[in-house]
Amino acid sequence: MMNLPQTIPVLLLGTSLAVLSPQVCPAFTVQEVASLAKASSDLPVVKSAGLSPDMDVPWSKAVRIVDPFEGEFLGVFDRNSLGGYLFREGATQVISLWTPSSIRVLVTVNSGEARFPFYTAGRVYPRPDFLRFVTTRKVDKLLLKVREKVFQVDGSTGTFAVSQELATALKNAPDENLDIRLVLEGGQTVDSEIGKGTVNAWRNIY
Repeated sequence: MMNLPQTIPVLLLGTSLAVLSPQVCPAFTVQEVASLAKASSDLPVVKSAGLSPDMDVPWSKAVRIVDPFEGEFLGVFDRNSLGGYLFREGATQVISLWTPSSIRVLVTVNSGEARFPFYTAGRVYPRPDFLRFVTTRKVDKLLLKVREKVFQVDGSTGTFAVSQELATALKNAPDENLDIRLVLEGGQTVDSEIGKGTVNAWRNIY
């Protein structure tokens, strides 16, 4: 009987070709590993893992991230606007990136300043446009409710590690919006939610 090799080269979770040891992850068969590698190669590619208020990425879909500083991995971006229209003054935007190893969260608050009208030839011309300012807020703690269990995750600079227990809960989350609470620096809380599309995409990530 032939012995299986001790290592299997595999494109796992969006990383470049890596070595997977059967002792580390015995649940994967050779067929499952090949299927996972093919699925990841078919995903849309995003060239940065950075978060910003005006970023243009496929939202709520599994993507393959190829970042020049962090390497290659799978992820799903989510965005939720609170307090009305996305660019409205006072609106809060919660942007998150969900990867196999971490959750990154960016909270921004919009504010604006009306420009003065200008005068010419004795007439006043209104200037309805605004100077727009976006302020980011530091997130110290993330709480997620998956079914009846509440996960509380502490982090730094808006980045939170994903434990095996949390990864399993996210992968098996019900097919519905999921509530989250963000605790900002200073103790202020922001209640938001993760959309159903992102929840479904977690099944390809975790």
